[in-house]
Amino acid sequence: MRPIVSVMVAVALAATGCAKLGIDTVQWHPQNDGTNADGQGGVRLRNAFLLGGADPAKPPPQFPLYGVLVNAGDRPLRLERITVEGGGSVRLPGPVTLPPDQPVGTGEQPLATADGIRGGAVPLTFSFSGAPPLRVTVPVKPRTGHFANLAPSPAGPPSPTSAATAPPSPPGTAPPSPAPTSPGTGTGTGAPGPREPGVTTP
Repeated sequence: MRPIVSVMVAVALAATGCAKLGIDTVQWHPQNDGTNADGQGGVRLRNAFLLGGADPAKPPPQFPLYGVLVNAGDRPLRLERITVEGGGSVRLPGPVTLPPDQPVGTGEQPLATADGIRGGAVPLTFSFSGAPPLRVTVPVKPRTGHFANLAPSPAGPPSPTSAATAPPSPPGTAPPSPAPTSPGTGTGTGAPGPREPGVTTP
């Protein structure tokens, strides 16, 4: 399992309380350097980031969006769309269903693909069926180091991963606790509010 994927599993398992299931969530590698946020209705977002090019001065035509979504509620949710504030759009590869306590986005494929992205931090709004929108600002990471070999686009809609069976990664550094982002409208700990236009749906 690649390091970046390992940390995604780590933060997702921590979010669902899987330490109670006997899965070691104490040591992981590398540090979670994406955005973390807790929204209303049980929605949790962990380690969200956009992946740019190897040279920040030459942005790619498309930016894969990585992250782990967790439904901490007791009813299934569905990610309907993601919108970008200030221009740009996000395309989901298909319906994204969020069953209770099953992390989505822990594999090696991104959640979605964005284009028209500008800057090193991008405001996004995740809109759900069954929960209020979650507004966050996610960083744009250069395609270097442990980000270099990540997939450039989703192969298909991300599938839920059983919290009890998600594979742990090799021991490394301890993951930071979910750091709240700047408050945004309609979220528990979202980042600066994203714009509503420009997002596309499957």
